[in-house]
Amino acid sequence: MDISIVMNFLLIAGAIHGFIFNVATFLSRKEIEKPVVYLNLFVFFLSMNNLQSWLIDKGYVSNVLFLENFVFPWYVMIVPMFYAFLIHYLGLEKSRTTFLGISIFVFVGEFMVQSLFLIMVDKGYADAGTIPLYNAIEDAVTLFYSLFIFVKVILLVFKYPQLNPSILEFDDLKWIKRFVAWGGLIFVLWGIAVFLNIFSETIKAPHSYYPLRIASSVLIYWTGYQAFFRYAILKDQIVLRKKLQEDEGRRLGEAKGGKDKNNEKVTTRFS
Repeated sequence: MDISIVMNFLLIAGAIHGFIFNVATFLSRKEIEKPVVYLNLFVFFLSMNNLQSWLIDKGYVSNVLFLENFVFPWYVMIVPMFYAFLIHYLGLEKSRTTFLGISIFVFVGEFMVQSLFLIMVDKGYADAGTIPLYNAIEDAVTLFYSLFIFVKVILLVFKYPQLNPSILEFDDLKWIKRFVAWGGLIFVLWGIAVFLNIFSETIKAPHSYYPLRIASSVLIYWTGYQAFFRYAILKDQIVLRKKLQEDEGRRLGEAKGGKDKNNEKVTTRFS
């Protein structure tokens, strides 16, 4: 079987599954909290990146030079969205920045620069043969920025017990540490793909991205469900503890009130 057929199936299956996940999670929550929003955006950008890759590989793009070569930089927002989810999941939004503003700036910047470059190529001011090199350089820029955010994720996870240990009563964070390990593998595969695209004469895109695409498709399935259900469980446990504390406080209050009332009767009897 042609490997490209398998890869295209994984791409579109991952994308469709991601969109279904988005709809299902929003419909299942009575209140859409910020962690759920950021988690869904994380899955959404992964899905959009997979869908775009599938459309390009299948040739479902316009034969106009600009549209044929333009690629939305969806991948710029993937790691920042998970970092934003993690900050809100851990309740650290008041003490940690999410870098969303910078991420949006990088996304828009790559969008504008790529558009300008392709317009220059279309007008004959730049050689069309430099498009693969430009794509590889832009990919390298995104890789280093995403790696910067990923390091923030690592520091947050492994320093977190000293920052706010109370959440560890409900979640040991092992699933996040697994994500960090899986994310490390993805960055290695991404780095190899960028290296091959720039320096290899035989292995270029899209073949250089095949291992990365398999890993990212698995990531959509695993991380999305793990993060959502962990958050749902954490939220329920916090609500349950709060209710138990309120019930205990009310019970102690009633017991104290009854005791005071009895003392008042005794005092009245011997007055």
